[in-house]
Amino acid sequence: MSGRTSEAHHSAAITRVLEIVPYAAAILEHVDEIVASPAFKGSRRGQELLKHIIEKSLSGQFEELKERTLGVDLFGRPPAYNTTEDAVVRVAACDVRKRLTHFYAEPGPGWEVRIDLPPGSYIPEFHRSTREIADQAIPPAAPKVLGGNRAWRPFANRLLLAAVVAGLFWLVASRGVSAIHAAKPILPWSGIFERDKGVQVVLSDPDIAAVQNILDTNLSLSDYANHRYLPDKGISPEVQPAFRGYRGANVASVDTMIALNISDLARTASAHLRIHTARSMNLPDLKVDDNFILLGSPRSNPWARLFEDQLDFVFEYDEAGKQEIIRNRRPGSSEIAAYIPTARGFGTGSAYGIIGFVGNPGQTGEALLLAGSNAEATEAAGRLATNQMLLAGTLKNCGIDPRGATRHFEVLLRVTTMAGSPNTFDVVACHSLPSHEK
Repeated sequence: MSGRTSEAHHSAAITRVLEIVPYAAAILEHVDEIVASPAFKGSRRGQELLKHIIEKSLSGQFEELKERTLGVDLFGRPPAYNTTEDAVVRVAACDVRKRLTHFYAEPGPGWEVRIDLPPGSYIPEFHRSTREIADQAIPPAAPKVLGGNRAWRPFANRLLLAAVVAGLFWLVASRGVSAIHAAKPILPWSGIFERDKGVQVVLSDPDIAAVQNILDTNLSLSDYANHRYLPDKGISPEVQPAFRGYRGANVASVDTMIALNISDLARTASAHLRIHTARSMNLPDLKVDDNFILLGSPRSNPWARLFEDQLDFVFEYDEAGKQEIIRNRRPGSSEIAAYIPTARGFGTGSAYGIIGFVGNPGQTGEALLLAGSNAEATEAAGRLATNQMLLAGTLKNCGIDPRGATRHFEVLLRVTTMAGSPNTFDVVACHSLPSHEK
């Protein structure tokens, strides 16, 4: 989805459901053609794995596309089985990749979409093929930002964004009418879902985070807002083409799950969402009187820097440690001045996340920030923020009435991760923030 197209600015969540239904159906129909083909004949395991990962992707359940989870769900392995010694999932995935190659090598009709399973991943990729998907189902392709000709990236991004609302439709429908008559939302949702304001969700930009990690740089908000994604110096002409694929068209799987949960809350509050990627936004887009929800830390969503002056717990890039830490600007009793994550990437250790509810500077709207020092911490922040029962208890413990008047606050979480998955999290601190002058 491109920020230079108007589709992202006026399509509500329910409208997106109508757009994705025929598209998702076409994908599933194509999968049926694949598993029934000679290339997959006699491979029941390959057929089941392919159908499973496609269905999970289309419903936005990317957290279930991990080796151990697939081994348990599909191949009957015990939850604690040794994935190093038992390679059943890796072997099956390798077989699926080979059979997909054989399938598309055979002469046949021009497929609308090609499905690939990248090495080392269990999340499928969707590529445009010889025929275009119908215009009414798929918005126009995103314009080039960093160059390159990888048209499948915006295509896959639109699938992920559409999967958010497609999954929402299924989630809300499965819960029945009781969800629609849920109790009045608590803070911060009571402030976010105001009747007279729109709600805009800004997903993170994992591509820009990857570029910064590769180049060992720290992009400023000014450069991001002015579309200067690469440093002026230090990159040879020979190396620059390698970065053309990082166009901001990708969506983090963690964001899709958080957006699904937010959409569910919006449904119960009869509110409509507009969903954007961070790269699609321009500064004037945020200077309106809507309410905003931003996902990701400043390294993956630089727009979060617009709100950090109001926060006590602020993300700061540590040059020595080559990672984001959280600086405590107003340490309270038993609090420390800085919180240093020990979990790197998909490792085991601790990470930190924040839930920040603040005002939009210069506007009348509110902003909710859900961010973490890694994806697992962002996921934990999203889980707590969208679980109103747990969040209400957290706010009460902090001396904040969850059903009271709009009040700004910030919650700091410590998340323990094991092999790249969030294990447990606890609230380290909670600060009531001063009201921001609009």
